[in-house]
Amino acid sequence: MAAMQFETPPAPAEAAPPAKPFTRKFWKSVRDFPMLYLGALIIVLLILAAVLAPVISPHNPTTQFSDGLTESGIPVGPSAKFPLGADNLGRDILSRVLYGAQVSLLVGVISTVINLVLGVLVGTVAGYFGGWVDNVLMRVTDVILAFPLLLFAMALVAVLGPSLWNVLFAIGVLGWGTMARVVRGQVLAVKEFEYVQAERALGASNTRIMFRVILPNIIGPVIVLSTLNVGQNILVEAGLSFLGIGIQPPTPSWGNMIEAGMQTYQVAPWTLWFPGLALVIAVLGFNLLGDGLRDILDPRNTQH
Repeated sequence: MAAMQFETPPAPAEAAPPAKPFTRKFWKSVRDFPMLYLGALIIVLLILAAVLAPVISPHNPTTQFSDGLTESGIPVGPSAKFPLGADNLGRDILSRVLYGAQVSLLVGVISTVINLVLGVLVGTVAGYFGGWVDNVLMRVTDVILAFPLLLFAMALVAVLGPSLWNVLFAIGVLGWGTMARVVRGQVLAVKEFEYVQAERALGASNTRIMFRVILPNIIGPVIVLSTLNVGQNILVEAGLSFLGIGIQPPTPSWGNMIEAGMQTYQVAPWTLWFPGLALVIAVLGFNLLGDGLRDILDPRNTQH
């Protein structure tokens, strides 16, 4: 009789490590990229302030209150009626700061979209085709970059006339030079990769290769630079409004509020502090977000 054989039972499989709870992953991400989350928080609060301005503003931003000025014409300080004080015309500063956020975000975001479209188009075409196309487009870009954006925008707005849409247009069509340079450099590197050469060998059109193959692979630096551009464009709008050729009173803008505060800051410093602080925080938020996105999108960073 053949000896009976018994199979050795298989060793029990090791249990998979428990998945990390979402909250633990989230807080680890916050520790790894604190600037990203701090910048995002500031921007979310800024957007909420702009969207909810008609609801949370204590007063109409253009209404002048007789009790907003003392008998000697000095703006009154922070109080229950005017939480951040009044300006040189007796208007509520808090309400004007909140409505000024709408102007800053509108100009910053829309002008950046224009910068993005023009810069990506010019940089992609120049980098992909090279030769005389590259030379012509980069010389135009050099001209755009030769002048400070604020100075160039001042000249264009002076010709077009001061208004919200002219300011937005001027910043949009004059601020794409850096974007074009960055995109061109990325395209010059990516177009030599094997997958791009394979698409070309398969007969793909130049348009498809540029915008369906190359562009998605350079989107990281484009997103980072676009975020930083929003803060820069907000500053340029504030500078134009401060100089009196941007957003015109009584429409509230942080720039024209700072200009008005310069007239009374010695006796009523809050008229200068609060719009200036709002401008600093907004620009800081976009810069922090851009720095955080640069870190998290960096392929060399393995923390995430």
